[in-house]
Amino acid sequence: SAETPQLVKPDVQKAAEASFSIGGVQLSIQDAINIVLEKNLTLQAAKYDVVMSDTAARRLEKKYSPIVSAEGQHLNFSTAPLATDTKGNQYNASVGISKLFVTGTTVGGGYRYQQLHTEAGPNFLGIPSPAATSTFNGYFINVQQELLKNAFGYADRKLDKIANKQAEAQRAYTVNLLSALVVQALTDYWQVTIQKFALENARLEEKSNRQVRAIVARNVSFGLGESYDLNNYNARVANSMAKVAMTEQSLKNATRKLLRTVNMPVDTKIEGITNLVDKLPDLDSNAALKAAMEKRVDFKNAKTELEIAELQSDLYDNQAMPSLNAYFNLVSQGTNQFIQFPGFAAAGALQSPQWQVGVKASYPLWDQEVKVNQRNANMQLAQSRIKMQNAEQEIRDEVMTRLENVRLTFEIFQTSRTSRKESEAFYSRMLARTRTGKLNFQLVGQALENMVANRQRELESLVNFNIALLQYDLAKNEIFERYGVNVERLLEKVK
Repeated sequence: SAETPQLVKPDVQKAAEASFSIGGVQLSIQDAINIVLEKNLTLQAAKYDVVMSDTAARRLEKKYSPIVSAEGQHLNFSTAPLATDTKGNQYNASVGISKLFVTGTTVGGGYRYQQLHTEAGPNFLGIPSPAATSTFNGYFINVQQELLKNAFGYADRKLDKIANKQAEAQRAYTVNLLSALVVQALTDYWQVTIQKFALENARLEEKSNRQVRAIVARNVSFGLGESYDLNNYNARVANSMAKVAMTEQSLKNATRKLLRTVNMPVDTKIEGITNLVDKLPDLDSNAALKAAMEKRVDFKNAKTELEIAELQSDLYDNQAMPSLNAYFNLVSQGTNQFIQFPGFAAAGALQSPQWQVGVKASYPLWDQEVKVNQRNANMQLAQSRIKMQNAEQEIRDEVMTRLENVRLTFEIFQTSRTSRKESEAFYSRMLARTRTGKLNFQLVGQALENMVANRQRELESLVNFNIALLQYDLAKNEIFERYGVNVERLLEKVK
């Protein structure tokens, strides 16, 4: 007589405590996250976006860069007054430097050189006039300060704050994208686990069908069974063989996707099972909501957007003011009748200083652009307040939904574990009585299918519970914090 087939089942409880192996290396979830962040091509590209997020802010720094200027000029002239004809050449040259400071003050200075050479024709008595050459050397300093619009750099500082806050928001958004992609990558790991377990179950189902078919065939040959039971099990064996083939292909597809996610060669071996939690952690809804409001990127960015809208409103109010510009110019000039250097000393000694102080005011009348900008800024400020309230409500709902989903998936996991144990016990006891020939083999087949399905459901429910935990951490933006992943260290490698 045929022996009762032994149930070869994967130990889900043991699997929950095991690590998985990829490329011959045992990995924890923290290791997996680091591998994904370092190797995944999508994340590699996203890390560059994080580094480039400060582009607008750094471009604004351009206005504070010193500007060096130089100019050279040659002028040829000829005059024809009543008394004499005069012609000559003039050479001008200057070099200077200027800089705008964060106070809105522009300071500049430099050196100017001028040489004038004239030749006059004979006068009315026919006496020729001598040629003359004069040089002028001068140092100059310019100081300019806006007193109303952009007073002492008020508007420039607002623009800098806006650009920096926008950079922070973009960086935070991209880092948040990294965490979402990491969750997806870990889900890919677990999909491989599910498919590996499904393949084991499919092979178990095929093996058990073959063993039961042997028992049915024996009973039929002894006149203890019906031939249609044998036909039924021939079909079951064929179907289970097809199921094994299909599951093998599903495992290959899941493995390819995983290896693509971690950017590893297609022939990399994946063994074992990922760390799976099968215990329900402490769930505090108030603490979760508080953490989400402190750490969620979308809420932080909503607050940042509100701050930017307030800054822009102030900025456009400032731009609506008249421009009142105070300036001071100082020129120290030395002269010499020859192309010699004493003119430099004269200029430096302030022998011929010239200075100028003034105020210039301007105000455009009927400027519709200013009025529209003010109106839009106030409306955007109101919109930002509404968006922040909406973001707070959405986050509250999402956190509570994720928390409830953790509890629900854990309950489903516990139920599926009980169902698996009971279905295994039922099938084992039914199978033990198959030698008597008194059992309905149709019921045996159904019991086998039910047992295999319950095994698969238990693992899938365990994986779903772990995914729910990750999504719960993601809802609070605690993925990297939970597993001690230093994202900044990884980003430094990009710079």
